[in-house]
Amino acid sequence: MGAPKLKLKRYISPEEVRSKLPKEGGLGFLFHSTDWETLSFAYDNVKERSPSFERELWDTPPFVASEMYDGDGMIGVNIAMPVPIDMWIGSSGGMREFRAKQFFPALELAAECNLRMVAMGASTPYVCNYGKLPRPLANPFITTGHAATAATLKKWAIHAANKTNCDYGKITLAIFGAAGRLGKAVSQSIAYSSTPQEIILIDLYDKMALLKTQAEELLKITKRKDLKVSIYCFEASTAMPEFDGAILVSNNSVPYLTENDLKKAKFWIDDSHPRAASLEAELGSRNDTLYVECYARGPEGFNTGFPFRLPTSQDCYTCCAEGYVAWKEGISEDFVTGIPDVEKIDLVDRLLDKYKFNLGPFSGKNGDMIKTVPQAKLITDSHFIQIESKTLGDVIN
Repeated sequence: MGAPKLKLKRYISPEEVRSKLPKEGGLGFLFHSTDWETLSFAYDNVKERSPSFERELWDTPPFVASEMYDGDGMIGVNIAMPVPIDMWIGSSGGMREFRAKQFFPALELAAECNLRMVAMGASTPYVCNYGKLPRPLANPFITTGHAATAATLKKWAIHAANKTNCDYGKITLAIFGAAGRLGKAVSQSIAYSSTPQEIILIDLYDKMALLKTQAEELLKITKRKDLKVSIYCFEASTAMPEFDGAILVSNNSVPYLTENDLKKAKFWIDDSHPRAASLEAELGSRNDTLYVECYARGPEGFNTGFPFRLPTSQDCYTCCAEGYVAWKEGISEDFVTGIPDVEKIDLVDRLLDKYKFNLGPFSGKNGDMIKTVPQAKLITDSHFIQIESKTLGDVIN
């Protein structure tokens, strides 16, 4: 006799959800397992990783992970897809199987629960081409979360700069994963207004042409005429440029930043999936740099009801916050898809303010509260090429 199948700690049926939601429909937050440890959040009998357990996970359907509340009223649910990201993120075949066995069934479950708007967490937007992939059902409507994430990452960067004794308007800010959809949205938002002195766009060598085009675009849209934009193509054998702080929006199958890398900057705002830096690097650098998770604190009474690695159940990932404001506004179409422009990011930012979403206390990506913020002197020397006009310099190598 084989091992027993995975058993949910609590099963919540679509019928139960529908009976508790407003008749006009509720809010959904759709996410996948970011790592193997998170499986134990929902299941009683998680097994050691093996080929047979991996196959069991593929055949395990999405499920309602918890209810979401606003005060005493239930407003929606979290829907989880149990297949961890490292089983599919780097493979076209894995992506196809994930769509067929996890993503589309999760949307069907959302429809059965009478969810009107579903926000997509972690790397879920990547699975559906950032909302552009045709899907079997017209409902629920979806939003990628990228406008809220771009707006909130900028707020965290300004906040972290202030708390680490930096003048945000004079710092050099690096964006890792800058050539991606979210990376482009974040860099445009940062370059457009409330801008640091310099932005470094960082990605892999095969993204060089994209980074050059992006740098030109940033110089066209910025309100700061003396903004400097640099590009850097990342390789293990190349030295990292100097910068004061960084935003991480990369999708990577394995961590690539070391403890020594982290110690070279004063702060890091992390929205990478699953991790740009290992847990060991995060913990080992904690006395030397501020490395924090990007998230939002919801309005009073908001409760996600799920043990995310965040300070309280009032806190949520920014993609969930975007779904909340779209749901509250009664949006009756897909809200944010593709790459949000600065106007859409500004709109979502105003809606986040309207519905009382704010920054919470500093929290590590591992969920630990950050009690001490390291202080350091501002870096003033630059050892990389600065792009100050529409004619770009050479790429760093």
